[in-house]
Amino acid sequence: MIGEAIQSLQQQLLFAGNYKAEAQENGKEMIKAFKKSFFSTFNIDDLLRLISEHVVSKQILFSLKDKSALQAVFSDHIYILFEEIIEQFSENEVLSDTQNQLKTTIDVLLQNGQNKEELFTQLMGREEGEPLPNYFLGMFKSLMRKHLNNSGKDAQYLYPSFTLPPFLDIEAKSNTLVCYDLLVYYWSTVNATESNRSFGNSLSFVDILPQGQKHLNFAEEDSNLNKLTNLNRDPVQIVFGTIQQMSLGNRTAHKEWTSRVKKVFSSDQKRNPVSYWLLWAKERLGNNGILVIRGDHSLAAAPEFKQWRQQTKSICSRVYIQAHLYSNQIIYCFIFSKDDEHEGVYYAPSYLEDFSPISNDSDDWITLSSEEYSKFLCLYSQKEKSIFNQSVATIQLKNKTWFTDFNKQQLKDKLKVFEKSQKKGNTLKLDDQLSKFDEKNIIRAYVKPFTKKWIYASELDVSTWESSHLLGFNKENPSLVLSANQEYGFESIPCTSPILSDFFERKQRNTILPLKVYKEDGSSSENISDWALNRFKQYYLPRLPEVGKTNTVSSILETLIPSLEQISRHTSRLPVLDKYTKTLFNYTEEEETPLEKVVATSNQLTTKMLQLYKNMPQKKQLVTDISSAVNSISEKINTIEKVKIEREYKEALLTKENIFYYTFAIVSHPLYKIDYEKELIALPPRIPLLNDFWKWAKIGKECFKASIYTNELTSEVQVVEGDDIDKANNYKINSSQFIKTPENYTKNTWGKSSIFDLIVHQFKERKPLNKALQKYFNDKVSKINCIELVKNIELQAQSYTKIKESLPESLFDHNGPIVRLKRRKK
Repeated sequence: MIGEAIQSLQQQLLFAGNYKAEAQENGKEMIKAFKKSFFSTFNIDDLLRLISEHVVSKQILFSLKDKSALQAVFSDHIYILFEEIIEQFSENEVLSDTQNQLKTTIDVLLQNGQNKEELFTQLMGREEGEPLPNYFLGMFKSLMRKHLNNSGKDAQYLYPSFTLPPFLDIEAKSNTLVCYDLLVYYWSTVNATESNRSFGNSLSFVDILPQGQKHLNFAEEDSNLNKLTNLNRDPVQIVFGTIQQMSLGNRTAHKEWTSRVKKVFSSDQKRNPVSYWLLWAKERLGNNGILVIRGDHSLAAAPEFKQWRQQTKSICSRVYIQAHLYSNQIIYCFIFSKDDEHEGVYYAPSYLEDFSPISNDSDDWITLSSEEYSKFLCLYSQKEKSIFNQSVATIQLKNKTWFTDFNKQQLKDKLKVFEKSQKKGNTLKLDDQLSKFDEKNIIRAYVKPFTKKWIYASELDVSTWESSHLLGFNKENPSLVLSANQEYGFESIPCTSPILSDFFERKQRNTILPLKVYKEDGSSSENISDWALNRFKQYYLPRLPEVGKTNTVSSILETLIPSLEQISRHTSRLPVLDKYTKTLFNYTEEEETPLEKVVATSNQLTTKMLQLYKNMPQKKQLVTDISSAVNSISEKINTIEKVKIEREYKEALLTKENIFYYTFAIVSHPLYKIDYEKELIALPPRIPLLNDFWKWAKIGKECFKASIYTNELTSEVQVVEGDDIDKANNYKINSSQFIKTPENYTKNTWGKSSIFDLIVHQFKERKPLNKALQKYFNDKVSKINCIELVKNIELQAQSYTKIKESLPESLFDHNGPIVRLKRRKK
């Protein structure tokens, strides 16, 4: 939202009216200063970008902060400078429109229950801000005190994420806090005011305020700018807006840095933003610098960053990596100062433990998986052979508020209004495909695991999909939805319908693995790889009973020979029966003889014997012994036939479809999620091959279908109003209605939150931000939809309960290990 507002305003300032020419004239001295202190190719386009950031920041400040809290901002030299440039514009209609639109949006967000302080941090962080984990201070302090011996207090610190706070009152006694992002600068002005700073700290924007200078002065251009370039002889603490900012391609100066990154990190095809910061910090801070970055495990452990890690060790003298036992977050400290005694890479599992050096021969800085987990089969990966051929994307709607609705007819009405608005000349022209509506693209899709909406997926929305996904996106297709983040852990959700991107929280990694993929002719095939099917067969088929593998005499010799010897004692003197006995003995010498011949000859022997001796008392023992021996042979053959039928049945069930349901059963098991929690959050999921594939596949299929079926049932949730409300025991869902549920259901949770609190505070329908859409919002209908939401999530909770109850208590024959982060062995 904020990034779009800034970009939109910048485009209008560039091409509308005389804004660009006036900014060029009135800001020429400022451009010169920024060329020295920001980057050498700073030009009018970049100045307009900063002006856009200032206008947007100003509206956020006015909407979310009291004037009494903004005195430091109003008196700030940078704020005043940009205000002077804006006041000199001959017209301000574009600026006013942007501010009014932003004000309306923020007002709606506040009406929908957003917390002011959280929203302020979120918007000023370009919607990438997040609360800093409480343990970070302890981690940083331990690094400073134990492992840098406080020498770091004289160093310059670079924080490429403004959610890392300025450590103004801790060990880092820096003289100046410098911001390279205007939104963050204003955020710092509010949160780190002069009265809250210690040790004589000052606040500066892009190195343009020399120590002791109170106001900008561009009159003596050369002498002043020379001072600016030499500003940082004293310790400086630096804060940036977002870690992605340096790698953005929309500023001319980044071309030079992109070229440098390509040259130094040739194997880093994705242009990791940290690569930019490493090279920039090395030049900007010199050897007396520390780059502090908060990130995930990928830089330290992912195979794709192997070459990156090797190159980084040649740039930095020391790298300190500090993890946390209960979080996916890792703190990286890259230190440029030379220290021959302590050079290398060091790792600590938490701030409570000391750092240990990592072997120089190790490709990974840390390892996240146990040896057992690493041997499991990968579910999906583009870097190794895996069970699923491909994953599919969620539906990323370009105009989500216009293209979704609970009511299909109302969605059609909104589409018609949108189509008309696109044809007007006063709106920005979007892709032509957005104004060519096709009703066949209106489908039902999951917005949350428990909620479906009607959506319109335009050709533009699905243009980036692979054909296998595009051709099947509106078909019912059993799919396994996997997501992971620190708050919710690892979740596995069954579904059969398309999924909107809102299905997940913003910071959840997600993977959707469908059972089928579709071809252009409309046919489909299983999304399970041939490699996986072969691996399952190689593992499980040899474990089936060998007795049913063949259907020849060789499989019954142990029973056949003793039985024939018993028969021969009676038939050797009776030629009429002995010929059958000799035939059976001949079969024992030809082990590949089919069992059907043994059965036929045995039946002939028995028939002939009964014809001759059935009613002769003196032959009673003969009849008894031969019948007993033939029965032993028949029982053995019948047993083999049963085993053979079972074997053929199990072989037939070892299919790609059942591998899909086997996978669902494993990833849904609570013990699997607990034992491999660290790996599942940080790495691609892998699954073990358990002893009884067929049992787990059957359980998985039953659980999957039961879950889908449960979501189609009628919920037992009851809505109560008026005098029937029991506020102590009922759950409030809006101003006048509560819900009453059976006692065993009210305890259900989703992630770590009560399901009802989750609905009311996060997922209820909210008033649209767009004025044109607000007429489609009806408070009464919203209450009805909220009730339906309550019922749907209640059913989903019941579904989860059924899955857990259906799964066996144990996963392995032994208890799985509890894994924690470990450093690489030397």
